[in-house]
Amino acid sequence: MAPFALAIERSIEGNIFKKIKLEKPILDLGCGEGLFAHIVFDEKINTGIDPNSRELIRAKELGGYQELIHCYGDSIPRPDSSYMTVISNSVLEHIPDLSPVFREIFRILHPGGYLIFTVPTQLFEQFSAVSRILRSFGFISLALRYERSYNKFWNQTNCFPPDLWKKTIESHGFEVEEIFTYDPKDICTLNDLLVPFSVFSYINKKISNRWILFPSLRKIWVSWLTPSISKMLIGSDRSPEGGLVFISARKKVPVENINYSSNLQ
Repeated sequence: MAPFALAIERSIEGNIFKKIKLEKPILDLGCGEGLFAHIVFDEKINTGIDPNSRELIRAKELGGYQELIHCYGDSIPRPDSSYMTVISNSVLEHIPDLSPVFREIFRILHPGGYLIFTVPTQLFEQFSAVSRILRSFGFISLALRYERSYNKFWNQTNCFPPDLWKKTIESHGFEVEEIFTYDPKDICTLNDLLVPFSVFSYINKKISNRWILFPSLRKIWVSWLTPSISKMLIGSDRSPEGGLVFISARKKVPVENINYSSNLQ
């Protein structure tokens, strides 16, 4: 279980991923502690990778993966064309140099395979509570300075508009087939306001490698909030101006691999 500030956003993403049929074998880039995969997917993901060995220990306990590899996304110890699908949930925004990672994903994907990922847009920091207040009073330059500090605090170096994400992906040999934003302004702001109430969870995570020390007790008092939260999140998985973006991109099939026999009749 995760603190509310994280759980609300992840529940929206979980609803999005549950609607997708993922072709195996699947690699999860930046799997972290594996909580998302453990909750969202009915079957184990083939491979999870992460540079944080401590997170992988927790991921092994949760059992959402057939195998876990301690490595970075730009150097995955697997042969070319090993996977049909690579997923990545709220990870790529933290990687300063994306090109080596996209090249590596392209290498390990089978031709026609899919890269499916979620990342923040430039609106994510603008929808934070302080930024909204500053912008409402016309303090744009101050808001921009705060937003830079906000991204630095969360270690986010890539918060692009959807069209720039699309351009970046396509420049690495992928063809974007679906792209949409989610997590609307008010939900983003709510998440931001809930962060101070998650301090003890973050401390607990550092000490015990678990967000919640007594999950059974958490379930008791959270259960009465679930109906209200679920109702509030209706429609949040698709929003014209969302703080995050979902992208499904296909690795282009080389012309020489295309079978034209079906057209020769």
